[in-house]
Formats: sequence, structure tokens, C-alpha cells
Amino acid sequence: MKKTNLIEKIFLFSWPYALVVSVAIYLITFNFDFVLSFFLGVASSLLMNSMNYRIMKNLYKNNPSLIKSRQIMIYIAKFVFFGVILYITYKDPGWNIYYTFAGLLTYRIVSIPVTLIYAGKDGDPDA
Repeated sequence: MKKTNLIEKIFLFSWPYALVVSVAIYLITFNFDFVLSFFLGVASSLLMNSMNYRIMKNLYKNNPSLIKSRQIMIYIAKFVFFGVILYITYKDPGWNIYYTFAGLLTYRIVSIPVTLIYAGKDGDPDA
């Protein structure tokens, strides 16, 4: 079985977190549009962080001298992409900007406990 590094574990735990939170959102609000808004944020967050992970993993192996410049470009691209997503949800009354923003924070929210739990246990040098 392939050993997953810390970043891959964060992606694995993000989906169950998103499902539990979306069920909670639905049970509290009974509004499926809020759940879709949350999932829009979750999908956007995981998409951009997955792209960041794949690009950085490839650069680390093939061309480490470009890591700094590519990371800056990806960071700017993330802000622009997240800004566009939030602007769309703000302008369209069918979306809820607060739940979308909470979905965008999913990767960061999940990364804190996963890092605290697994960083000490695994001693993973690839993380």
C-alpha cells in the first residue's frame, strides 16, 4: 500500500469534512442552495490546492530553481480565482457568499488538525 504524505491526507479528510458540514448546513437551514454554495467553495479550494500540489511536486523533482517564481504565480492565481468565485456568488442571488467563503476555507480548516495529528506520528519527510 502506498504511503500517503501529509498533503494527500489533507485532501482525503477534506471530503468527509465537506459532507458532514453540508449535511449540517442542510439540517439547519433546509436550503439546498446553501449546500451548493458550500460545495462550490469546497470544490474551488480543493481544485486550486490540488493544482498547487501537483505543480510543486513536479517542480521539486525536475526543476527546483523555478519553485519560488511558480509559487508566487500560483498564489496570485489562487487569489484571482477565489475572488472571481466570491464575486460571482455575491452578484447572483441564488448563491450564498458566506457558505461559499466557508467552503473556500475547507482546505485550511482541515489542514490544521490533520497536521497536528499526523505530523508527530509519521515523521513524514515528504510533507
